[in-house]
Amino acid sequence: MSENTTASTSPGVPVEDPTPFGWLTTADHKRTGRLFIVCSLVFLVLGAVLDLLVRLDLTSSTDFVTLGSDSFAQGFAFSREALTLLFIIPAFLGVSMYMVPLQIGAANLAFPRAATASFWAWKVSAIVLMGAYLGNGGPYGGWANGVDLHLLALSGLVISLLLGSISVATTIMTMRSPGLYMDETPPFTWSSLVSTSMLVVSLPVLLGQIAILYIDHRYGRVFLLGNYGVWERIDWIHRTPQLFIYVVPVLGVAAEIVLATARRRVFEPLAMYFTIGLVGLFGFGAWTNFAITGEGADIIDGFEGVVYVGLYGGALLGTLGLLGLLGLALIQNRKLPKISTSLLAALGAGKLVLVGAFIGLIGAAVDWLEIAGRGNDGNPQLRMTTWVTGQQSVLIYGAGLLGLLAAIHWWAPKIWGRQLNELVGMLNFLVIGTGTLLAFAGPALSGLLTEQPDFVYADPEATALYADWIDDSGAEGLSAIGAVGVAILIAGTCLLLLNLFVSVGLKKGPQADDDPWGAQSPEWMLPSPPPMGEIDELPMLTSGTPLLDSTEPEEVTA
Repeated sequence: MSENTTASTSPGVPVEDPTPFGWLTTADHKRTGRLFIVCSLVFLVLGAVLDLLVRLDLTSSTDFVTLGSDSFAQGFAFSREALTLLFIIPAFLGVSMYMVPLQIGAANLAFPRAATASFWAWKVSAIVLMGAYLGNGGPYGGWANGVDLHLLALSGLVISLLLGSISVATTIMTMRSPGLYMDETPPFTWSSLVSTSMLVVSLPVLLGQIAILYIDHRYGRVFLLGNYGVWERIDWIHRTPQLFIYVVPVLGVAAEIVLATARRRVFEPLAMYFTIGLVGLFGFGAWTNFAITGEGADIIDGFEGVVYVGLYGGALLGTLGLLGLLGLALIQNRKLPKISTSLLAALGAGKLVLVGAFIGLIGAAVDWLEIAGRGNDGNPQLRMTTWVTGQQSVLIYGAGLLGLLAAIHWWAPKIWGRQLNELVGMLNFLVIGTGTLLAFAGPALSGLLTEQPDFVYADPEATALYADWIDDSGAEGLSAIGAVGVAILIAGTCLLLLNLFVSVGLKKGPQADDDPWGAQSPEWMLPSPPPMGEIDELPMLTSGTPLLDSTEPEEVTA
């Protein structure tokens, strides 16, 4: 059984300011994590609203419905940037910043000031990004300085997220409690290491591309011939397989909740770590996507196409293996688990990661084999249609938002000291699940059956005015289904924010015990919530399941 010892506190450790001003100068990982979580949910609403407007425009093949010809392409680009760089990456980065030190017996993050700086730089960059678009900048914008401002804001976002990822990854690698080996860490900590490590090696590629784009656009315009080439060379950050890197923490959340609910360890811990790592590994390499070269569909003709199919296949096998291990743990429990919002959302999110990988595998295989006989302007048959939008909906709205719902309901007692309303949580699960299904089904069927384009780089107006491609085949109605789904998802996000506001902000939620779920990982050995600043009493850990260890009979040696 684990022991509690007093952690040594350096005289140089800053004392937290309890006033609101302290949120600006905090060196407490718990405060920084909360900031990322809440702000990312607010930005999700903004991104989803823009996505809704874009999808509404795709419900007409003859006219623009909401945004107009001048702003459609910019709305499309900003919605994707908001869903990835302003929501899914920072949301789980925030959860990692809060939970990882508690799970590994660390007093704080490795670079707490850098983590705080990463949040405020991310927040300022997000505001500048919105200003660039409002000033008719960004990809396809009509204001040249606004295009440059967009690239600068984008670089600020990337640097901020990179700095936060380095802080989390370094903490896991160097600040674990003595005796806690890497293969004994809780699943969420391991998934955080996989995700942040992959971000550390992929985000610099995006940063380098942004630097080249900025120099070319501002001083030469030789390579881009204006601003139409900007989005074509950076949109891989919003597509699969890169999206798999962002949803790896979802698998860690699912493993934490399922194993704690089953009151069991996973059948083979190394297999669990290996499968989670596979998903992150096969998400790497998206920057080699054909879209950054502007060479069209050449990648589908040779060895590169095989590699691309293999990336999806590997992610599919990794997710399937992990879900199989978790399902076996539930079966071995030999009794029905207690149904909760966190469990349902965790299982749903894990399955949607599997669905996302399967959809990507189908799309890549069809394009490579060239058996669909569809497409426009020589582009691959499915990857440049709304089939891709359907896949993004599954992974970002489905796996990402459901995974965050599971994490917030599970760890709300530890983060805020109060439990969220379970009835509202169940309703929230149903709303988000329904919205995801519709947001996926509409564009996926449209891309599969009607050749509706997702985005035409050379002529963004053609993306909405697609009458020449759909041949009266019903794409407008299918797009409307997707738009309804996004509207429902906006309601689901607002419901989650309302639950947080009432349960935590107004203190209507039940005050939580140290371990209200009967869980097994180290964070539940600490008060709910832990005190502000660095914790004096830290557990000395030799296992990622100390609370489960304490309930098992000790072996008697002769």
